[in-house]
Amino acid sequence: MNIIEISHLSKYYGRSRGIDDVSLNVEQGDFFGFIGPNGAGKSTTIRILLNLIFPTSGSAKIFGSDVVKDSKKIHSRLGYVPSDANLYDKMKVREFLKFGADFYRGNNREDRIRELAGILDLDLERSIPELSTGNKKKANIIQALVHQP
Repeated sequence: MNIIEISHLSKYYGRSRGIDDVSLNVEQGDFFGFIGPNGAGKSTTIRILLNLIFPTSGSAKIFGSDVVKDSKKIHSRLGYVPSDANLYDKMKVREFLKFGADFYRGNNREDRIRELAGILDLDLERSIPELSTGNKKKANIIQALVHQP
């Protein structure tokens, strides 16, 4: 089964090319990453897959669902950590993670937050500005996984 299906996907910003005629499939169980120089279209493709921007042409599916029409359903099954993710400097780690978890339906996520913080060895009581870059990335990873995608 294909987890990601991209067919003839293009994105143009006026006359500037974001991506042009990208097609690929990623099967269940495959490990896949985007590697390439700046401007190659990695972020553009990911942003289209997440329905953060719309393609100029072509189509894309995740879990067999159209990324534009079914984005809400897809988002409930994905965790995403952008490379330039920012945290709220006026919060403690626990507050930041609870804030993010509250966007998802379901039971109190406090147990899941504690579980993931234990695995990643992240102090939930520290304030965001006190964290190293690595610990900020850990907080972003936990936020992406707290809803159990």
